[in-house]
Amino acid sequence: MSLINTIKEYNEYKPIIIVGQAVTEKMDKALTFVSSNPIIKYANEFDITDNYSIPIEVGIIIREANYKPNTELIRKTILEYKGQVVLLSDNQKDVPKSLFSLCKLKRATKKVYLEYLKEIAPRASQPKKYDIDIYPMVGEYLKNADREEIALMLKDNKPSDTQFLSWLTPNMHPNKLAYIDFAVKRKLSNDYFYEMLSYVHDGRMYRKLVMPKRSAYSVVPKICRKLKMRKSDAYLIKSLLQGDEFIEYAKTKLDNTECKIVGIGDKRRKKKYAPVQPKPSLGAWL
Repeated sequence: MSLINTIKEYNEYKPIIIVGQAVTEKMDKALTFVSSNPIIKYANEFDITDNYSIPIEVGIIIREANYKPNTELIRKTILEYKGQVVLLSDNQKDVPKSLFSLCKLKRATKKVYLEYLKEIAPRASQPKKYDIDIYPMVGEYLKNADREEIALMLKDNKPSDTQFLSWLTPNMHPNKLAYIDFAVKRKLSNDYFYEMLSYVHDGRMYRKLVMPKRSAYSVVPKICRKLKMRKSDAYLIKSLLQGDEFIEYAKTKLDNTECKIVGIGDKRRKKKYAPVQPKPSLGAWL
């Protein structure tokens, strides 16, 4: 085969890598480049060695190229197989450069999935996006009256129970959260916790969202660390400072500000002496 034919064939079936978070979107896009019955393998389990026996029209899809791929065999397939090879990856940075450099990059977007939905259900509304950050999630919880939708949002995002309750506390009456915090949180399933939490509020809050206040910075953990003590033993510091020996030890470990905090005064500063001037010798006068 001539070099020109080889280049033409390579350009026709140049390997493709599709990058994107949503699995269904990547797979839907990958299926448009291969046959209806392609070979599908995971990158970390890739074991194809005979690439010449696979028909050109079939195509190969390799999933999760970003997770521990069998780089040598995948690279061998890309170089030897005459048909279409499509790699799927959740991100670009974790794909080995030896594979990425051989492929044409394409990105998966929600457009493919939404177009497919529009075809099978033209009158359906656009699906709601639930993967959101904590701030808009709290706002949605407090101001959305559709509590079934709120339950789906919480179960989909799975926010930290402690963090989410701390954000709700300044915006709701504590009695609404007390039972859930005491009897449900981490005692029953997460889904049950999110469902109970969804229905203790009606979603009709019209005032501005109040942000949780940060707790004041404490130097106690830092002082305990310097004194070679555990944070849980901080209550012992006052008793230990009754002894002169421990006071002297503490002054060698803490700075002046920390010494004042624990009540032992300023550190003993070293006296500064005037520099000793050498006496002039007879040779200096001569």
